[in-house]
Amino acid sequence: MQTLHKEKLYLGIDGGGTRCRARIVNDAGIVLGEATRGGANTRLGIDHVFGEIIATATMALDEAGLAKPRLADLHAGLGLAGLSLERERKLAKAYKHPFASACFATDAYTACLGAHNGADGAILIVGTGTCGQAIVKGRELALAGWGFEISDIGSGARIGRCAIETALLAHETLVPSSDLTRAIMKHFNDTPEKIVAFAEKARPADYGTFCPMVFDADLNGDTIAANIIDLAVTANRNILRKLRDFGAEQLSLMGGLSDQMTKRMPDDIRVALVPAQNDALHGAILLAQNHHKVSA
Repeated sequence: MQTLHKEKLYLGIDGGGTRCRARIVNDAGIVLGEATRGGANTRLGIDHVFGEIIATATMALDEAGLAKPRLADLHAGLGLAGLSLERERKLAKAYKHPFASACFATDAYTACLGAHNGADGAILIVGTGTCGQAIVKGRELALAGWGFEISDIGSGARIGRCAIETALLAHETLVPSSDLTRAIMKHFNDTPEKIVAFAEKARPADYGTFCPMVFDADLNGDTIAANIIDLAVTANRNILRKLRDFGAEQLSLMGGLSDQMTKRMPDDIRVALVPAQNDALHGAILLAQNHHKVSA
């Protein structure tokens, strides 16, 4: 334990819309502890986000056999969804965190660092939301990731919302129905008012819970499900092509829908796809290590 106390400790945070993950490593890169809690998109509120970050980091410390006061010894790299917005970056940087040091980036940036182990390349995160990121010769390009309401068309949340919208239209016989639309309406007891009540409080992750129903229906030949998925595939394909045009020779798909999207990509995209070397937590730790070395 005394040896650990003398070592530099690095904290990587991957904060997305659905979950916040933490990893603590020592200066040799050995993983000491990991933990996962609820969502940490900055749009959920900066106090909420840092509450999740600190709680998750504390759980990781506990797994490492270290006490909570050791938060003050952690050099943190925080990759957070929502930091593409300047107002959120300012709030995050101004927050009085308990760490030895902290640096911030979007979760897409840290995912890109991790996927290509700090080398040039690009990624597309496809999960509850979507966000593309390229890092090429010191230049950066970020695409999508502007939020569920106006962006992230290829995401699980948007797929789920589109399915609910279509189900409601089908319920009113304004568009054809299918097994998918009927299953969704059954979930809401065939009552549009229940959908309204759901929508009044629903977050992107809540819509995302309907996404698996769409892919299951597609497997069973449901054409409405196929059309919904095609919209998402087209949006994600366009992002990946733009990242390639920027100069990224290697692309990695990451996130809960990465497998579903990979098999639906055209050949010009698939030839450039490579497995991610590491995850976003590794990228967040690289960010923290680089920041600490520069500022030391």
